[in-house]
Amino acid sequence: MAAVLSSADALSADSGSSFRLTLSGIFGTISIACWVVLLVPQLVDQWKLKSSAGVSLLFLLVWFLGDIANLIGAVWAGLLPKVVALAVWFCFADAIELSSAIYYRFFYHPPAKNGPSDFESAGGLLAVSSDDDATDDIPLDDLAEESPSGAHSSVWKEYVLPILGVIIIGIIGYFFTNSPTDSSDDSSEEPDSSLSVGPQILGYLSALLYLTARIPQIIQNHRKKSVHGLSLLFFMFSTAGNVTYAAQILLFSSDSRYILLNLSWLLGSLGTVFQDAVIFAQFYIYREKEHGAGVIRLEDELPSRDEA
Repeated sequence: MAAVLSSADALSADSGSSFRLTLSGIFGTISIACWVVLLVPQLVDQWKLKSSAGVSLLFLLVWFLGDIANLIGAVWAGLLPKVVALAVWFCFADAIELSSAIYYRFFYHPPAKNGPSDFESAGGLLAVSSDDDATDDIPLDDLAEESPSGAHSSVWKEYVLPILGVIIIGIIGYFFTNSPTDSSDDSSEEPDSSLSVGPQILGYLSALLYLTARIPQIIQNHRKKSVHGLSLLFFMFSTAGNVTYAAQILLFSSDSRYILLNLSWLLGSLGTVFQDAVIFAQFYIYREKEHGAGVIRLEDELPSRDEA
């Protein structure tokens, strides 16, 4: 009887382990899907506004350096090709976003604006007014968006659907790239417990850069009392990617040495989630103020060459 119970317990443990590995893999592919599309919303916003005034160049630069350290560490440690390929993609996407931001900040010269109509067409803004008549210049489109049905429809289309779409793509991607016969080999992908000191140092350096990158953005938002030109969906993808990435690591193995070896990546991912929460709060506070004013002022939109 004892032997039967022991076999049943072993079967249950194997089943539980297999489920955890599957769940870890699903979270991993969702995280990859989030990273692939991460910068697209910010790039689109900059293209529409023809301005990068909303994003801090120092934020992008420090983040880029963090991804470079991550790439060097992944290559040095001899990690899986897909991990290295993703690290390469991070750096490529960062370079595109940073180049776009620098172009609009320093090299793009918008055509001369003769009045509010030109300003609207060039920057996607709605009106420019003085303090005395700000409430009289609220466009009809803004008033329409204030209705509950319009607001809910906009939130669903701009935020909920893209997030759900990326999650679904990540789940489908997992089952397309992992056959049932491969599940028994998942444990072979666990990082070597003898990971050298060099990659670990680069991992912690990368985590430190990730943790400090958002600080300039938070400070800029606070000083300007505005998040205009900053993509909310960009930070939503970032949060989703970091949370699922951390879940992938924690579900893969609960071994203390494994957790310790991945601690730098856990700190870098989960630490930025708390900073993203601050930025989400700024979106709520400052967008409420901007919407209450009913207008974006010209001096708030034109890029400042000394801001980074």
